[in-house]
Amino acid sequence: MSHKMTRRQWLKGAAAISLGALSAQILSACAGGVAPAAPAGEAETKPAEEPAAPAVEQAESAPAPSDVTLRVQSAGGVLLVMPTEFAKRYEQETGIKVIVEETVYGEIETKTQTGFISDTLQDLVYGHHRWLFINFLKGIYLELDELFASNPPPDFEDIYPSVLAGNQLDGKNFSLPETVHPGGNIAVNYNKNILAEKGLAEPQEGWSVNDWRDLATAAADPDKGIFGLGLDDFTALHYYSNVARCFGPPDSTDSWVMNREGTKLTLDNAVHKEVADWYLGMISNKVVPKRADYVENSAANLFTAGLSATHASIAGNVANFLNTIGDAFEMDAALLPLGPQGRQGSCYSGNQYMVNSKTKYPEETYELLKSFTSAEAGIFSVLESKLQPNGHKAAWIDPEVNKVNKIYGRLDSFLSKGVEPFPMPNNTRFTEANNTFQAEMALIWEQEVTWDEHVKVITEKVQEILDLPRPA
Repeated sequence: MSHKMTRRQWLKGAAAISLGALSAQILSACAGGVAPAAPAGEAETKPAEEPAAPAVEQAESAPAPSDVTLRVQSAGGVLLVMPTEFAKRYEQETGIKVIVEETVYGEIETKTQTGFISDTLQDLVYGHHRWLFINFLKGIYLELDELFASNPPPDFEDIYPSVLAGNQLDGKNFSLPETVHPGGNIAVNYNKNILAEKGLAEPQEGWSVNDWRDLATAAADPDKGIFGLGLDDFTALHYYSNVARCFGPPDSTDSWVMNREGTKLTLDNAVHKEVADWYLGMISNKVVPKRADYVENSAANLFTAGLSATHASIAGNVANFLNTIGDAFEMDAALLPLGPQGRQGSCYSGNQYMVNSKTKYPEETYELLKSFTSAEAGIFSVLESKLQPNGHKAAWIDPEVNKVNKIYGRLDSFLSKGVEPFPMPNNTRFTEANNTFQAEMALIWEQEVTWDEHVKVITEKVQEILDLPRPA
């Protein structure tokens, strides 16, 4: 699905959003110019002797260079692949130069804030739920609702509604999704060899968390250093929430770690006690590893080394595991099971692109934002980088995408029904709350303290942070 735009189309779109007059340099760039060479791999469509097209036609198909330059913030590694390619396409289609600048992922939150203060922040910026909302309150991101109404992204209705809602604060939109995680532990990868050797049936659709516990317990072999169940994480608020939300009645939010308003930690209740008993029982029986058992500080590495029967992870890691494992053993993946009462746990998290509210070029940056978060970009990210799709349904159900990772197509119905929101404090101080929650929960899972004696400590410490005002 391609959404190429000519220079004339771009100008019409920019005019429609009424954010101010375009610069004289951009307008003069429409006057014509020499068409650039065809991109590599594209065949010539006209014989060499054919007369040149009129100037207006050249301007339509090959825009003259613009004096505008846009800067893009991006994480490194494979996360640079899509931005680099789509920046090149945008430049070819509009004549506007785009520079992609790498920022270490772990430094993006603080560098976004310091760059905004010093007026050195890029025009198009990258984010994650962890700092998305607090940076909006700080005025860093441009509110997009008027733009969505007057000049919406192509196939705007193709974006999953719960994903769009999950990126809003107080009903306001200021981002478009670049990566979507229906849950941090949403895909349960399993070692088919271990299960076959033990004579155990593979997970089936509709299985429960207790089926998972029983399978993991039967598959574990402590004498051989083989564990039955691993999780990417069970201490972070959003990773814990993904599994905990499987528990309790389907029509209840008792399993949420915070109330709907994000003002109160609700960990100290019977449902979370049930979650703790479920997990701690497996730790005590050496079905679940402790940190000392990890391979290179990772439970996931236990799985790829053939030392864990099942491991829950983000959906995108299914393809990564397959590539890492090769032919060492056979594996497959199932969706996170239902809770004891039939509840399906989910917890939306992901990455987004936003427009810097101080950009000198809001119209141009908004068009670039639409390109970077299009269905085409979501498909490209999977095919070229083995990353996760973005917010577009078309990317999750694309046949080529599902050749890379078939679990994406299976998650379409899951996403279409709607995923539950990220556990964001009302005051947006997620990083502070999460750091405290992680440190204290780790003490319980490492069995240094008991759930009963420590759950009130966690509640008190995190609640102190939730009670703080929103940042000015």
